[in-house]
Amino acid sequence: MKNLFILLLATLLAVSHNVQGQSSVNIMGAWGKEENNIKTLVIFTDNVISVANYSLVDKKFNFSWGGTYTLNKKKLQLSYEWHSLDSSLVNTNAELSLALKKNGHLSLGKLLNDLTKLDDGISGDLFGAWIISGNYSNDVVSRRPNPFLPRRTMKIISGKHFQWISYNVVTRKFFDAGGGTQTAVNGKYIENIEYFTKTAQSVGKSVEFTYSILGGDWRHKGQKSTGGPLDECWTKRKLIEEKFGNK
Repeated sequence: MKNLFILLLATLLAVSHNVQGQSSVNIMGAWGKEENNIKTLVIFTDNVISVANYSLVDKKFNFSWGGTYTLNKKKLQLSYEWHSLDSSLVNTNAELSLALKKNGHLSLGKLLNDLTKLDDGISGDLFGAWIISGNYSNDVVSRRPNPFLPRRTMKIISGKHFQWISYNVVTRKFFDAGGGTQTAVNGKYIENIEYFTKTAQSVGKSVEFTYSILGGDWRHKGQKSTGGPLDECWTKRKLIEEKFGNK
């Protein structure tokens, strides 16, 4: 009995050490916080982080940044792909400390703090990072020659949230972004728009689409929030990287 108690205690201590040491922290999914009607939304997929900051009341977009990342215990190695406020950071790397507090809040260096987990990231059919790769016409897809370069349009989807970003990886120019909450169940995809750089009139709208997945492609069909038909092909980022390379 004594030996069993010692073994159990050692196991509990090991688990506690792993959490504090970040070696077993699951950061996948959406995190966020709201202060004075300003919302910060952070989405982690398996290798992409996307951050947005915006005003819910004023319908104002403040900034977005993100890129690819890897984890090494308490450190997150970030490679910036876009930054709406400082293009000089694009294509540079940063090492950020990762801290999960006892109250469950997540902090990332001095950039992000006291984030609350909003979803687990894996619910829904569309979780992950997607790159727009073409458009459908009469049910036939016309693919872009290279959807990865130089202009890249990416949509990041967690369990209940989404963000999309458009930027040029060569000139480092940031174009547009949008995001909010979403649901994707049984072929019906609904976006509830919380910020949209193209027009504030779309903020607050709920837009319904149909979707289907074939292989690594997602057919995204419906009406734009600004009006007019939409019938797009999005492809899993990993498949795009394999074909065109991650430049």
